[in-house]
Amino acid sequence: MKKTKIAVIGTGGTIVSSGANATQMTGYSITDADIHTIMTALPELNDIAEIATFSVFNIGSSNIKLSNWLELVCLINKLSKENFDGFVVTHGTDTMEETAFFANLTLKTEKPVVFTGSMKPATAVSADGPLNLLNAVRLAGSPKAAGKGVLVSLNGTIHGARDVVKTNTVAVETFKSPNSGPLGYIIGDQIDFLTESVKPHTLRSCFEVGETDTADEYPRVCALLCCADQNPDLLEAAVDKGFHGIVLSCTGNGSVPLVFEPVLQKAHDVVCVRSSRTGSGPVTEGMTRWQVNGMIPSGTLNPQKARILLQLSLKKFGLDLEKIKEIFKTY
Repeated sequence: MKKTKIAVIGTGGTIVSSGANATQMTGYSITDADIHTIMTALPELNDIAEIATFSVFNIGSSNIKLSNWLELVCLINKLSKENFDGFVVTHGTDTMEETAFFANLTLKTEKPVVFTGSMKPATAVSADGPLNLLNAVRLAGSPKAAGKGVLVSLNGTIHGARDVVKTNTVAVETFKSPNSGPLGYIIGDQIDFLTESVKPHTLRSCFEVGETDTADEYPRVCALLCCADQNPDLLEAAVDKGFHGIVLSCTGNGSVPLVFEPVLQKAHDVVCVRSSRTGSGPVTEGMTRWQVNGMIPSGTLNPQKARILLQLSLKKFGLDLEKIKEIFKTY
């Protein structure tokens, strides 16, 4: 049986990090080792696929930028026109859900794209990276994974990029999809899909990135946390600094503090999205005055993903509020 051909793309993260000893699980640092080094240490991969490796950058994912996303998406779009059967992206877990969601909205391929990483550094006792990588390569080579959008797979579980979120700071089972559940599981060499995402993605998404796109061309969008005893200073600063979009990480069902409302009423060239800090459940239309003032509910998107969708929407549609509302209902 002919082996599948998989492109493994390294971006850094814990999976290429090292601790001072085998029991150091936190406070480790990214080393000069890259994806090529990790692949060499896992010869079992060659038994299941023909592997080509690419290292686009090597950073901790808490430092990732839009420019990195553009570079990554353009590379995968380019490679998808070649004879690869699928793609694996190794990535730090801190912002994996964000990079995967951006890719889910902008990639133009039905070939499997699987994000993976690790919660323990490569030097740790029972490091989780090798098995995660092995499973990801197996998944990326499976016809079952084609056309399902960007996937995230760690700890033997398959998630869709739209709904997955990191839920624990240290546990290997950190990735969950609170609103939808996992798409499937990987057990040994068996891949079992239980469901799939019905939201627009990849070829069915209206968003795309061009090879010449730069981060400076994208509208500035920030996310602000809402909490008790709130004051509007940070919100006012965001408006004054020229942000085009603001996502509020609200309490409960997208509840906007009263002290925010006068600021938002005056910010005519700023689009505001109400999301929730709760971790699950939809944000609905809410108060009539919020709707009148053009505040858009995020649905089941968390603040960090709502920020990405708002930024892409503003770039494509400008300040067309009705169109952006429709996008948030659809995506």
